[in-house]
Amino acid sequence: MKKFTFLTLLIFLAVFLFAQTASDYDKILTGDFSAFVGYYVNESNNRRFLPSDGKISAPSNYQTGNFKKTGGVYTWDIWGSQEGSSVMLFPIGVDIRGIKTDTTRVRICFTTLRLDTPSNSNAVYYKESKFPATHVVSENLELKNLEDLNSETIKILEKGTEVLVLLWRNNVIIDGNSGRWVYICTIDGASGYCYSGYLEEIKE
Repeated sequence: MKKFTFLTLLIFLAVFLFAQTASDYDKILTGDFSAFVGYYVNESNNRRFLPSDGKISAPSNYQTGNFKKTGGVYTWDIWGSQEGSSVMLFPIGVDIRGIKTDTTRVRICFTTLRLDTPSNSNAVYYKESKFPATHVVSENLELKNLEDLNSETIKILEKGTEVLVLLWRNNVIIDGNSGRWVYICTIDGASGYCYSGYLEEIKE
């Protein structure tokens, strides 16, 4: 009897978890990407951040729309005044026609507007399981929109904040110390330039 009860509970739990996952996917059709927020990486180690509004790697003034589900694949368009692209989200288990990919992971592909398949494997981005931090902020640090102390401050990175360094840029002297400008991004998708002198590398 106990074994039967345990199996029943296990089946119920599995069905419940699947239902929650299916519900998360279907929220995409209303423009809600909250279950899929995070970083996605391709085979060239390039990364893109998907925010909860679906405007992946696009300015905030861009629009999203044309949310559809076809053959198990979720698609939507992102466009601005002069350009746009289509995005395809492939759920776990759904294959990509013509390109071999890892179907055990959520994948995002970028195509030209209303094209129904990615052009090559480099256009496929995989959801990362955790934020791929490379450095931690050692003192409160300004995140700038340009490599210039007088440029706009995007946000203050507090001491202990983990960041991902994407590019090492020009040498600079700040507070009498020599360092470099680096282009970084944060766990919440913010990106910009900061001074490397207040970053400590995270050791494995």
